[in-house]
Formats: sequence, structure tokens, C-alpha cells
Amino acid sequence: MTKKKLFPRALLIFIICLIHVCWAAFWIYKWKESGQLISASKASSNIPGIFFQNLITCAPFILLFIVAAIKIRPFATELYFTIKGKVQWTLTLILAAALLALTTYCLITKADKVTILYNIFYYLVFIAFVEEVLDRDFCTWLLKDEKTWIRYLLPNLMFAAMHIFSYSSWQSLTWPMVGSFMSTQFIGLLLSGLVFQLLKEKTGTIWVPVLLHAILDFSSVLKLA
Repeated sequence: MTKKKLFPRALLIFIICLIHVCWAAFWIYKWKESGQLISASKASSNIPGIFFQNLITCAPFILLFIVAAIKIRPFATELYFTIKGKVQWTLTLILAAALLALTTYCLITKADKVTILYNIFYYLVFIAFVEEVLDRDFCTWLLKDEKTWIRYLLPNLMFAAMHIFSYSSWQSLTWPMVGSFMSTQFIGLLLSGLVFQLLKEKTGTIWVPVLLHAILDFSSVLKLA
């Protein structure tokens, strides 16, 4: 890919990620200020409400997914949605079993079963699936003809940067907080993104990083009472 083709694609990746995170941040800040924001840790208090909020924050991704499904052919193959061969199936089933085991353990040991059930859906669909498909599928697909280091680095830099709002707990961004994020969480998020992408490309399916991502994030429910 020439530099003339790389720049507009890199710019498109930046715009896609910026719209996604800014749209979500706008609504989350708005709901938080009005006292309407529903935490995933208290999902049982209002399941329809939190589902609606999660759906709204993911609206740009949903639109992008629909457009990609129409424009990219063959969609499932190009974006690694297929599961083929023993290795892919074995890894996918092992991770799915681990996620199911973790869910079962939480359902047995935690009091709020409804929140646990919503959280598995939330972390699997609204977090893991959305982030993996957005950053490790759509964005890397736009750079599929580029050098490996560019294909890996650009989308995952955006993946890491998009977490700055959640790192601030949806408070006002300050320079000290930005500096703290860049010196701590940013590097870890970038490295984890690179690992997720490597898993996707080496295994040949997006479901391996999606399930691993879901397990890592869903494990946060172990802290619930």
C-alpha cells in the first residue's frame, strides 16, 4: 500500500474510533450528570434501562457493522467470523467452557443472580465483541495490505487511547489524569490489544480473542458481593 493510500485509511480508522468513543462518552456523561446512569454492577435494578443505555452507546458500531456486512464480501471470511479446523474449534470450545465455568461459579456464590447473568451478556457482547470486531477486525481489515507493524500498531493505539474516559471513571479529564493514564494503563492496553490481534491472526478466527477478552473482563464480577 502506498503512502497516498495509507493516509486516508489511517484517517478513516481514527475517525471511526473517535466517533465510537465520543458518542459513548457523550451519553454516559449525560446520564451520569442526570443521575440516570446504570452501572453494570447493579444491572438487576433496571435491566431494560441498562440494556437501552448499552444499545445507545454502541449505536455507531451497530451502524458500522451493518454497512460492513453489506459492503465487504465475503464478510464472514474477511472478518474472521468463521471457525474451521480442529485447532480453531478446540480453542474456541475451551475458552467457551472456561467462560461458562466462571459464570456458573458466580451464579452459585453471588447473591445477585440477575446482575451476574446480565454481566455475562454485557461483557461478551457489548464489550468483548464490540471492541474486538471494531479494533481487531474492521480497523485491521482497512490495513490488510499494509506492513505488519502498521496493521498491528495503528488500530491498537486507538484501542488503548479510547479507554481514557473509563479510566477517569467518566470524570472530567485533567492533564495529571491523562499523564497517569499514559504512564500506566495505556501501555498495558496497547500490549493486550496486540496480543488479541496476534491470537486472531494466528488462530484464524475472531472468536478466540472475543472469548478471552470476555473472560478477562467478566472476572471483575468476582468482586461483587
